[in-house]
Amino acid sequence: MKLLLFDIDGTLLTTNGAGRPAVESAIADLVGRPISTDGITFSGKTDPQILREVLVQNDADDDLLNGRFHDVVEAFRTTMHRVFDPAGADALLGAQSLVEQLHADERFQLALLTGNLEEMAYLKVGAIGFDEQHFPFGAFGSDHADRNELPGIARSRATAHAGAEPREAVIIGDTPRDIECGRAGGCMTIAVATGRFDRDTLAEHEPDVLLDSLEDASAFLRAVL
Repeated sequence: MKLLLFDIDGTLLTTNGAGRPAVESAIADLVGRPISTDGITFSGKTDPQILREVLVQNDADDDLLNGRFHDVVEAFRTTMHRVFDPAGADALLGAQSLVEQLHADERFQLALLTGNLEEMAYLKVGAIGFDEQHFPFGAFGSDHADRNELPGIARSRATAHAGAEPREAVIIGDTPRDIECGRAGGCMTIAVATGRFDRDTLAEHEPDVLLDSLEDASAFLRAVL
């Protein structure tokens, strides 16, 4: 059985920019002043990595960066719960039909590999009709701030879930960081140009397969098989 590890934002769906104002609001509440995320790229990063970069850029004190960093993550989680509107999430081209097709195919085990905190990951995919039946486990930003550590976590959970180590793991994502993560974890990488990075930019990072979108299920299946 092949393990298919899907990124969320820019790959399966878009929340149309909901994350950035939530980060700004959560950290502003903690530091007691307005903060800026200008110049900080969120794409492909884990939530803890993003939060730490924002704290550094806004000269937060060492207590928040280290001793109370858990409070920062919790503030973000709470804020996202408050502001997240499922109606504001849109499935990306082909994502829903492809996931349903793969879910019904016994050759594949589907899971998530995302920088999102686990709780937020399932809120987001739930907004486009998926749940733990489709993605029974995954590896998340709440597991490790370094995305490159997530494939190993996902493989371990796949083994625990199925009772056997997956024959091969495939990472599907929309950013150069997804490609890097797959390479670091010894996974096949499928890049899709449905996020912030166009086809030419993704090609420079040499994914194993490059698709314009997830719309062509036949092309996807040819790639993974």
